[in-house]
Amino acid sequence: MGTHSPSPWFPCWRINFDSPIESEKEIALHLDAVSSDQSWCLVGARSVGSERQLWAAWSATRKKEQSKTMSARSVEMEFILHLAGTQNIDLALKRAGICEGNEQAWLLHLPAMNPKGPSELDWRELEHEANRLARSILAEIKPLRPSMEMVDSEQLGIEKLSIHELDLLAHISLA
Repeated sequence: MGTHSPSPWFPCWRINFDSPIESEKEIALHLDAVSSDQSWCLVGARSVGSERQLWAAWSATRKKEQSKTMSARSVEMEFILHLAGTQNIDLALKRAGICEGNEQAWLLHLPAMNPKGPSELDWRELEHEANRLARSILAEIKPLRPSMEMVDSEQLGIEKLSIHELDLLAHISLA
């Protein structure tokens, strides 16, 4: 049985807020207003466990966008629906969104799609933009990548004591 190569990094950054979130709506609206394009979003710190999970949610989102079958009005919200494994926006925000009192989150860039897959990423530019956006929402980027130890399966709605990456991938298919 052959080994598989690791997934490429998804453009995401773990951030710590200077103080607990008082209004998730205010932060989301501010991020939307100051981002260079509409491809940035925040998700809950305990909702991301692997690069593959993020790429799978991205792929499902972009496929729905291309086929004009999105359930949400924005690509960002559609992505959160897939990450949360549901078509219910309120439930998706509870499972994978940011909430009042959170002190950490993931700042994500959702790459555009071209016929061969994700558009080529300019990591230097993305890093610069991520730092600018983090500062604008009074947060600091931390040097962490997604890992299974960071996931709260109960919050995501996965009813298993011990989860694996395949569980996260299957969860995305529920949306």
